[in-house]
Amino acid sequence: MARPRDPGRRTASTSVDMRAHGRIRVRQRWCPFVARQTLTPPTAFRWDARVRGPGGIRISGFDRLDGDGGAMCRRLFGVLPFIGASGTDITRSIAGRLAGEYLMMPAFALRPEVRWQAVDDTRAVAHLVVAGHPHEVAVTVNPSGALASASLPRWGNPDGGPWREHRFAAIVDGEASLGGLLLATGIHAGWESTGAFIHYDIDAADFR
Repeated sequence: MARPRDPGRRTASTSVDMRAHGRIRVRQRWCPFVARQTLTPPTAFRWDARVRGPGGIRISGFDRLDGDGGAMCRRLFGVLPFIGASGTDITRSIAGRLAGEYLMMPAFALRPEVRWQAVDDTRAVAHLVVAGHPHEVAVTVNPSGALASASLPRWGNPDGGPWREHRFAAIVDGEASLGGLLLATGIHAGWESTGAFIHYDIDAADFR
């Protein structure tokens, strides 16, 4: 998770706006993307991305969680919708994503509603509730205290079958000083059953 350079930020921040860039897998091809993301745990999440897809196709879209539930949308050339989904399964899946990213920020991870259970000197499990669903996020840190990995059972259907819990994992390559905190970066994430589908670095973070 992120580590504070300014301890006063640990309880002051309630949300964070981030910018990131990286590669995402689109139909088995890795394509570059840029994104903006807002986390306001445990209630809201928004990720807006622009992808340069195969053959120069431009894809834009968002994943969102708010008081109306979860939703996702993808558009070709910013106009033509080709993926759109909402409902109970999408809400539960995006809630799992927010639960995992929640713990990147100490101002959120140290809240009273997050209960930590130590496993050993380098591993712990965080118990928290997002959008009414309980989550258990397992994290591993390296000897310096930097986040090395995080994983959780997350609702989804990565294999195209019925929606159910699948293990979702993120591996972290390093950290960078952004917004007065040391944030995880070089993140590789995806379903354990189908492999990583996104690699990204955080470029900027604005805590509020």
